[in-house]
Amino acid sequence: MEEDLIRDLNAIIMNSGVKGIVESRKREFMENRYGDERVWLTELAYCILVANTSAKSGLRCIKALTENGKLFNGSIEDIEEILKINGYRYPRKRAEYILEARLRIKEIKEIVEKTIDPNERRDWLRRNVKGLGMKESSHFLRNMGYFDYAIIDRHILKVLSKYGIAKIEQKKLTVKRYLELEKLIKELSMKLNVEPGILDLYLWYMDTGEVLK
Repeated sequence: MEEDLIRDLNAIIMNSGVKGIVESRKREFMENRYGDERVWLTELAYCILVANTSAKSGLRCIKALTENGKLFNGSIEDIEEILKINGYRYPRKRAEYILEARLRIKEIKEIVEKTIDPNERRDWLRRNVKGLGMKESSHFLRNMGYFDYAIIDRHILKVLSKYGIAKIEQKKLTVKRYLELEKLIKELSMKLNVEPGILDLYLWYMDTGEVLK
């Protein structure tokens, strides 16, 4: 029931250790918004990499790509090789997406910054940037300091299902279904006085015991 979820979320939010980590992440996201194109590309590439794979795999790969500079100046083959070395599932396709994102990062940054309406901002990303759907676009925007979006992945669905709020979806979420679930999460966020994009971190913690990004 929703009341049980709110109670349990409140307990986690009141946990000083967890809240401290979440607040630290929030500050990082807010700082990202004012970062240069390299910062934007790093977060965009990370969100492309975690689509249909684990956050830890994405973190491992983006760390490797940034440490050796190949994210910023490598060829498709360079990026693909690093993804392969790090055991990534879709090395070629995601290398292509990342290179295209790099070539367009100035345009992407400018459009995101000048678009005022939150839905238009996300819709532009999912329609115009390869590798981004509703979840990935929401994830990227949250990591860039825009907290109006819910990042609905299997961990979030698992928590919502556990409390009887939503069923675990067996197929990829349609845009309509994503928006329906996002509405539920936004209602929760209002009751908890936590932005949807930050509430995601607490929901993720409920399922995994970790706060990543």
